[in-house]
Amino acid sequence: MSPDPLKTGLLLVGVRGAIATTVLHGLESLRSGQQALGLVTNTPQFSKVDWEDLACFRVTGWDIAGDCDRAAGELERAGVLPSDLVELCTSLRQRTEFTIAPGIPEPEDSGIADRASSDRLSLPLPELVEALRDDIRSWKREEGFRRMVVVHLATAERQHELPAGWSHPEADPIELLREAPDNLSRSVLYALAAILEGVPYINFTPAPGAAVPAVAGFAKRNGVPVLGNDGKTGETLIKTVLAPMFRDRGLSVMAWEGYNMLGNRDGAALSDPARRASKIANKDAVIHGILDNDQMHSGVTIDFVPSLHDWKTAMDFIHFQGFLGAKMQLQFTWQASDSALAAPLVLDLARIALLAQDRGEGGPVEAAAAFFKNPLEVRDHDFHRQMDRLRRWALPPKSD
Repeated sequence: MSPDPLKTGLLLVGVRGAIATTVLHGLESLRSGQQALGLVTNTPQFSKVDWEDLACFRVTGWDIAGDCDRAAGELERAGVLPSDLVELCTSLRQRTEFTIAPGIPEPEDSGIADRASSDRLSLPLPELVEALRDDIRSWKREEGFRRMVVVHLATAERQHELPAGWSHPEADPIELLREAPDNLSRSVLYALAAILEGVPYINFTPAPGAAVPAVAGFAKRNGVPVLGNDGKTGETLIKTVLAPMFRDRGLSVMAWEGYNMLGNRDGAALSDPARRASKIANKDAVIHGILDNDQMHSGVTIDFVPSLHDWKTAMDFIHFQGFLGAKMQLQFTWQASDSALAAPLVLDLARIALLAQDRGEGGPVEAAAAFFKNPLEVRDHDFHRQMDRLRRWALPPKSD
């Protein structure tokens, strides 16, 4: 099949998950004329940017288990997806299900993965990357995708130490794969497959992905944009907006405690300390990066509360000191749908990645920092400054 000039593949790792399911239904809703709320790239400030047309996106990808209909039903019962939209998209979900490729589970998860995904664990790491590359080529051929972008939305991975050699940006990751341990981050495997196929890679999870120096350097040498890490959708977003206020007003923050509750499958996964560690580190680091106060006490707690389903809830307590040493407090509670917050950002990031590719940019796209808790190669966590960076990149001044 020749590539369709009107079809762009959105290849989602974890395509049967809540965020991916919301993306799938959201695109159909937008095609029917619904307002694109929550999409940064659709706001007036970016109206003159030549973004990829949202109507061109088609969803497929990888997963290790699950069912598209069941995921949609769960989101419908949780009040995230409207019932009429779920019914409207029945045939779309069925068509999508037929195109999904087996994902690559972590070795510890072989028992919960479907047979095809578990079978992939018998392959050496270099062959796993080749299998993913074959999937990408197959989608391009059979679905007629003109171009594609990979977005990593899988459940948070267990944290493992980076093997020797991967911390060097000039290292060849394909050679390193031959000696890498079997539990090497799956995000690295998906990133390498995408880069080798010339497809931009976005990591919306806390997994390392293209934050690994050898992977980032490989992407840069191959001229492929990579974006990440760890999507910033809720409590951490508020932190990166509020913390600069305290800094710029000269108020001393003595303590900042955050308590998070999440009830979906990601919440269940984060009840595992090995999966939770990188998420907590990313959520806590933004405060210290903005306030630069070694004396400040801070902490982040994440609990799994099944009854909340997709509605994550965060309660933050900020203890600060003002003029004449007066001690004051700010407390806030944030409750929102995890998937409804994340889905439009996935589309924003896909547009940014494709625009970067159009411009011939390779390696980490620093302009995307505002979307991540741990942005690649950007240490400034101030949300307003990050948005300025995006505006300057998306709308560069015209030369005389």
